[in-house]
Amino acid sequence: MEPKIRISPHMLDPFHRILDVGLGILILLGLYYFFFPESLYSKSTHISILFSVTAALAVVSFHLAGVYKEWVGSDLVSECNRIIAAIFLVFSGMLLFGYAFKVSSVYSRRVVLAAMFLWPLLLCLERFVVRKFVFRIFADNLVSRKAVVAGCGDLARSLEAWVDGNPWSGIKIMDYFDSANRGGEGAFSCAGSLSDLPEYVKENHINLVFIALPMREESVIDELLQGLADTTAQIFFFPDMSIFKHLVGSEVAHVAGQTAIVLRSSPFEGMNGLIKRLEDLLIASIILLAVSPFMLVIALGIKLTSKGPVLFKQWRYGLEGEPFQIYKFRTMKVLEDGYDFTPARDRDPRITNFGLFLRKNSLDELPQFFNVLNGSMSIVGPRPHAVKMNEDYRKHIHGYMLRHITKPGITGLAQLNGYKGEVRTDEDMQNRISFDIEYLQNWSVLMDLKIIVKTVYKFAWRQ
Repeated sequence: MEPKIRISPHMLDPFHRILDVGLGILILLGLYYFFFPESLYSKSTHISILFSVTAALAVVSFHLAGVYKEWVGSDLVSECNRIIAAIFLVFSGMLLFGYAFKVSSVYSRRVVLAAMFLWPLLLCLERFVVRKFVFRIFADNLVSRKAVVAGCGDLARSLEAWVDGNPWSGIKIMDYFDSANRGGEGAFSCAGSLSDLPEYVKENHINLVFIALPMREESVIDELLQGLADTTAQIFFFPDMSIFKHLVGSEVAHVAGQTAIVLRSSPFEGMNGLIKRLEDLLIASIILLAVSPFMLVIALGIKLTSKGPVLFKQWRYGLEGEPFQIYKFRTMKVLEDGYDFTPARDRDPRITNFGLFLRKNSLDELPQFFNVLNGSMSIVGPRPHAVKMNEDYRKHIHGYMLRHITKPGITGLAQLNGYKGEVRTDEDMQNRISFDIEYLQNWSVLMDLKIIVKTVYKFAWRQ
């Protein structure tokens, strides 16, 4: 019988390195052929240089962004975020080269901008197809990495569910071990005790050991690690972190020579911060260019319907709790621009008729895109509260100040779920904070884009 050809996720690394760079070149070539076919001949030297620089930058950028990290345990959203980061680096490098050598005018902006959107889109689509369909078709021929699990509780069950739902990972769980056989309905039947696990790993050439035990069993885990020291298996520890309800930005860090689990940090440190800032600058610039005529009409309407300035500046808490001035179109007859003010309520007599229209359609928020450009706000994030409101609620709403580990946003997950405008009860604020924390825990570029699209659909031009 002819032996089967065995495949592994790791076998795709060389393929992806060639595909990622080659696809970018093909997209540029195709766009030039579609929009400016004559340039392929008249500017052949310049376009060849563009392709070469793009390829060189792509090789470096994709590596720096960690696109080719081990697939095991890496979810699709994280990989797409790394792809987007890499392509941002590529095009940032192209802009720098174009500026430094004064050749940016030689190349088509339409082609370059179109490639910037198509390249990550097609790469993420390819990853999705490979993970969800290709590996499922060839599941029987996957090279399995044999794993055992130390633990028979809920964590072990979650691991089993993830492995079953992600055949592309190439993991096959062989058995489960625990300090006691937790038989019975709904529980795993363990192969043996934890003391048997190291010998089982050696005898069966196990590649991976997943430790899914409670953190309080430190002595048991230490003894298990001692036993596994004589094996070549990779070991992954899955601590039960459910006691930390507001865990944000968790990762492993090295501080003062010691390894630490970061329980709270901004999701926008390092590369993510660069991606978020580039996203804000790009989208805010496009939106401001598109709505600037409407903003001029709104400004004229404000001047004709009430006395006072067009823009209203008010102090809010921003990143790390630092106050900043937020820009809005003035919608009231009064100008309360200090730290203390009375929040607007339904049928508030201070609101002008034109101001009521602006508020209903969220048009009074448009000047906040200037806050985005100057770096005090982001397009998506927790909505900024007034200073007085912050001081009141931080005293009795658990986790309230977590929202300030990132820049405030023009829109956010809480607003999409109905927590916008007047806060009537503490429960309303608690729910708003819960959605803010959920956003920080699950942030991705795709999540931001989804929130922006839904915001436009839900709030813009309401009657």
